[in-house]
Amino acid sequence: MKLIRRQKIWLVVVILANLALWLIPSDIVEQIARDRHTMLGRYSRQHFTWIIGVAIVSLVSFYIDWSTGKKYKRRWFQVMATLLCLIPILGVIDFVVRAPGAGHYVHGALAYHRPVNAGFEITFEDKPEAYRTYPKAPPGYGSVNCTGRTDKRGFRNQTDLKEYDIVVLGDSFAEGSKVSDEHAWTVRLAEKSGLTVYNLGMSGYDPLHYLASLERYGLALKPRYVLCMLYEGNDFRSAKSDRKRKNPSFSKRLKRHLKQSPIISTVDNFLISTFGPINCDGPVKGIEVLDWLPLAIPTGPSAKYYAFAPKQLRDLCQSKEDFSRDRHWLNTRRLLTEMNELCRQAGCRLIVVYAPTKAHVTLPIVADRLPAGNVRAFTAISYKKDLPEPTTFLASLLEWVDAKESVVGDWCRRDSIPFIRLTKALGNAAIDGTQVYYTYDQHWTPHGHEVVAEAIHEFLADMVPTSELTANGH
Repeated sequence: MKLIRRQKIWLVVVILANLALWLIPSDIVEQIARDRHTMLGRYSRQHFTWIIGVAIVSLVSFYIDWSTGKKYKRRWFQVMATLLCLIPILGVIDFVVRAPGAGHYVHGALAYHRPVNAGFEITFEDKPEAYRTYPKAPPGYGSVNCTGRTDKRGFRNQTDLKEYDIVVLGDSFAEGSKVSDEHAWTVRLAEKSGLTVYNLGMSGYDPLHYLASLERYGLALKPRYVLCMLYEGNDFRSAKSDRKRKNPSFSKRLKRHLKQSPIISTVDNFLISTFGPINCDGPVKGIEVLDWLPLAIPTGPSAKYYAFAPKQLRDLCQSKEDFSRDRHWLNTRRLLTEMNELCRQAGCRLIVVYAPTKAHVTLPIVADRLPAGNVRAFTAISYKKDLPEPTTFLASLLEWVDAKESVVGDWCRRDSIPFIRLTKALGNAAIDGTQVYYTYDQHWTPHGHEVVAEAIHEFLADMVPTSELTANGH
């Protein structure tokens, strides 16, 4: 078949586009640092999806373009008709296969929650999610059988009382991600103190949601104390970001819906399991940037290991002066002020609990054995700002590591809000050989929850009358 000029041009364009996608690799070091899946050992999942998608579109375009006249029009009609039939069919299949209530969350209000009166059981493996990972990937915490149940409001609580001594606000660190109900620090705190505790923690929450859940559920439980757990990793957000979460766009809602699609999940898992293991041990240029991770604490045969993403180090690159003026902190401070005022009006007391990131806790412990050049290069992965030369950068990083916690603590003290620091307790436990964070996940282990529960209990013991700690107040 002799090709006409239009077909020749299109053939060249399609071939070049496909070749470019195949020949240009992704930044594999970045994928490993963020524990993201790689396909064929050289492409990110998004990149590989483009390769597959463009290849399919190319084949369809060849089918259409390799014809002329009436045949050309007929093939266009066949393709469009197939798409118009296929899309609704996939939508119907997705609707049928998607079990009612199978979603992780029930939305509809800012204070969203999980399906009510629902149980779950999962086995969490503390290992890298991706096949391609650190050059030296030590074993993590191991397997954890996680069981739990939600209450009539869709939150993770084992009791159903009209009133509670303590209401807890927070995200996944408060909810108890990757641990069973009995290991969550909120449950352990109730057992240690004798106080009744209601947990409004929810994975994905931030201070905007904390305020909403306090208004919607918390104050009605007549608490005497409201513990608001601030997670250093993502609880400092701007007012602009809050506005978007209050009124999510159609694209945001669509993305959330598609993320829970069983069809997309099945295809995604197939691609990962099929192409992820291929060449996952192949050579990677620049892999030496990662050779200092995971961190071993303490050193020697009893070491436990801690890995974290570059973002956790970048989040620490801010002085106290800069953070105190940062719009992300100012917005969070405003929300905390609103919570404090609501608590004051309701006759209860707000207590802020500061949950540090894994990098914040572990970095100072290993400061004397950190390779400055690699730490800087690791932090700079996908970072748009310039960083100082390695030695200066590392010195500044270690100087600033407590900056955010200090700013929040100082503000709480000025406003007479009790402030609980968990950094020292977690760090001391890690030095003693207790694995407080999972190796390859950002959350606390069951041992970490125990350390947190004990630290909060000790703080409350100094603040709450002894009689109240030995018997429920309500």
